[in-house]
Amino acid sequence: MVRIAFGALVALGLMAGPALAGKEKTCSSQYALEDQLLLEWAALGGDPHAQMAIAQCAFPASAKAAKMTPDEISYAVRWTTFALCEAEISPSHDQRDLRLRALKEDANISFRRFGGLRKNEKLNWREREFIEYRQEQNALLAERRARLVDEASEVDVALARNDLADDLSRMGPAGLLKLAELSSCPAFGASKEFEAAAWSAASESWRSAQRAGVYGQAQSREYDLPTIALEKTNALSAPERRLAAREKQRLMRSDPKRIEALETRLSDLEDKAALRRLADFSIPVAHASADAAPFGDDGAVTTALQFALETLGYVDFVSGPDNDYGPTTRAAVARMKTSRNEPATTTLSDLETRQTICRAALADDPVSLYHVALMYKTGAGFPQSDVKAAAALARSQTTMIAKLGGDALPDWKRAAYNEYAPRIRAAAEKFNRPDVGAATPVCD
Repeated sequence: MVRIAFGALVALGLMAGPALAGKEKTCSSQYALEDQLLLEWAALGGDPHAQMAIAQCAFPASAKAAKMTPDEISYAVRWTTFALCEAEISPSHDQRDLRLRALKEDANISFRRFGGLRKNEKLNWREREFIEYRQEQNALLAERRARLVDEASEVDVALARNDLADDLSRMGPAGLLKLAELSSCPAFGASKEFEAAAWSAASESWRSAQRAGVYGQAQSREYDLPTIALEKTNALSAPERRLAAREKQRLMRSDPKRIEALETRLSDLEDKAALRRLADFSIPVAHASADAAPFGDDGAVTTALQFALETLGYVDFVSGPDNDYGPTTRAAVARMKTSRNEPATTTLSDLETRQTICRAALADDPVSLYHVALMYKTGAGFPQSDVKAAAALARSQTTMIAKLGGDALPDWKRAAYNEYAPRIRAAAEKFNRPDVGAATPVCD
């Protein structure tokens, strides 16, 4: 086997010095983060030199799987498998390489693959020597991966394969097509059910793009995705087809219609969860009476309601809210209901309590705005929302500054506002969000 000199390889841009046998290092010690990411990007795009470089540093010649972390094993299995499958000699790869060389001749890409060479294709001496060198490197790669698989556990190898499949399936049509091709590679180790599922998912994902006129039609039957998918599926038994169908649905996670359906389902579940949280939101009382409902024991909501009732004009306090759902508060609730032409009952439902506090917040009561923010932050009374909590806090702080700067506040309210102001300021600073402005709605 002819070896090409290191200087010639570097001149060709086909091999980096540190990746040579005997000098192999781990990727983390050989490359800067930026360079390693660029190599991965090039490798996914099909550059054989990038694929070989990552395979070598992911599992150097001196490495031992027993001394590697699970993440290192997963990375090594991923890239040695990817590089080996890409280097596999097969009719489909020969067709791919022929088309790649044509694209290179048209200056659309910069690298070449040499599978399926034809008699009339002319190679220069550097290319001929490189083909021999690459064949030797591919054989070493196969030995490298065999050693890795032997040293690693079956579980580690299976997890690495699943991670690779998961990542590719989330990349959309291009990723699914690459996964389908890998599934037909023996080194990947896919079952026939998974292989059929991968080709079917790839075929379906490209169908919508073809209908949209983005992609042209395949020139040959060998690359007709629906035909390949059908052939793979027809080779399965009925139980195997059902298994493949389920696997296909899992792989189609990047399909826009599937994502839309999942988002709708998630929204419904969030609404149901919010309703369950609302059921736990209630007005507390300090004592029981025939007039009062059996509320909880957290006095914060009673105080919030009293501030809201005062802001809306249904009660005049002499000394301010007292955190007691007593006669004064019940009378204020009755007056509010009478003003709405409702029976003059002295209790409020959870929804009515929330609406009352929100009305006061929208009337620019800083304390009510503060309590609305707490409800959004904790998910008590409202579906949890950091954005609306931050908006309510920002508005509460601005309103509080304006109120304290005026002369119209009664003594009890100025004292109460001065007590709340530090809490509001601290909360606003803690939950500050640059994406929240004065126009962000609260209590909508």
